[in-house]
Amino acid sequence: MDDLEKYQMDNVRTASVVSIGDSASLDSPLASHFCLTPVALPDEEWPSSNSGEPLWFVCQLNLTDAPAVPELLKDIALITFFVGDNPGDVGLENGEGWLLRAYHSTDGLVPMDVPEGGICGEIGLACSWEEREDYPTADDPDQIVPEGFDPLDDEMEMIEATKIGGWAALIQSEPWWECREHPATPKYCMQIGSEDKVDLMWGDCGTLYIGRGTAPGHQEEWFMEWQCD
Repeated sequence: MDDLEKYQMDNVRTASVVSIGDSASLDSPLASHFCLTPVALPDEEWPSSNSGEPLWFVCQLNLTDAPAVPELLKDIALITFFVGDNPGDVGLENGEGWLLRAYHSTDGLVPMDVPEGGICGEIGLACSWEEREDYPTADDPDQIVPEGFDPLDDEMEMIEATKIGGWAALIQSEPWWECREHPATPKYCMQIGSEDKVDLMWGDCGTLYIGRGTAPGHQEEWFMEWQCD
């Protein structure tokens, strides 16, 4: 076994990649989709920015349909994600110009009433899942590198689309939570990519990386890193 084969064997992870279809028709309100109508608990309101404007709904991901779920998300059944229209207001932690709602069960979830201007973009499409092998970028601090092997010398398959699990398809550097201490000890668990089919672009072909708190008492906390070219 050469160094490249060993590197691949030591670092391969399984990712559930979101495959955006061509239809806005959903089999169920709980189905995964971009920019249609999200579900929520009956007492949950549409999230808003500090100025009172509704956040944009981006996507709903039903993890019970995903072919592979990372350990960090095993207890999560469904995720909805919202973001503000001003990148300058988007912070590092959940609720700072963006909102991720994670549900441990789909029981009781119902479609929300969508306020005017509450959907990100004008195109909404249903999604399915695809299981794929995933490899790290050379900047990922969690990769295992054989002695004398340089990951920059070989191109690994890097999945830049929206996915849960796998590796963060880093564009610039490691996520901020890997180079500074935080009491929640966040770890990457999913990413939301720029998606042409729904006219969704994070800056210049960017990606949002989502981390979850792993320290005791912080498991319900979520964090974000945003990188683009």
